[in-house]
Amino acid sequence: MPHSDKRSGTVAAMNPVRGMVAIATEDDGYTIIELLEDWDLEPGDAITWRNGYGLGSEVYVNVSKGTRAEVYVQNHSVSQANLRQQLLF
Repeated sequence: MPHSDKRSGTVAAMNPVRGMVAIATEDDGYTIIELLEDWDLEPGDAITWRNGYGLGSEVYVNVSKGTRAEVYVQNHSVSQANLRQQLLF
């Protein structure tokens, strides 16, 4: 059985002006993504993705709304202390 790197989290914070989104993961801080297209996300939405710690262009799925989008993954394992900086506030 192939090993799955699939991960999931919840939208925790957003900077809509910059299109930056922080996803709180259950295991490892925050994953920071940049939206490449208009994607309806709200805090609390459940997000999953296949390539666990992959960076760059990836497809993320909004389980709460049943939608998916290509995003640009900026970072993984971001601490609460570094969150504002990562979101470019």
